Amino acid sequence: MGNNRLARTCQIPTNAAAPGDIVPTENGILGRVPGVYVAQAVNSLPPPTAIGPGAATVVVEAGELGLVHVSVERRRAKHGRHSHYFWTAVRAEPLDDPTR
Repeated sequence: MGNNRLARTCQIPTNAAAPGDIVPTENGILGRVPGVYVAQAVNSLPPPTAIGPGAATVVVEAGELGLVHVSVERRRAKHGRHSHYFWTAVRAEPLDDPTR
């Protein structure tokens, strides 16, 4: 068929890390933070506006991961002449807490 060249890039490489390994990525541990905690971080911020801050960092208790820094950015969705601003999580890093 015609998609062999495209399909070969979709395969998991043989040198990929095991599912339990922690591999640093460009978004930190955001993929391991449950969505409930990401939503809690985003909802703790004021509604984004065009003239407000473009980025923020929130510290949230993320269950078994402990305290986590969640970095969020303001994004804009545009439909015709109307724009809607919203927060989106872009990175999460574990907070090194010596008391835990």
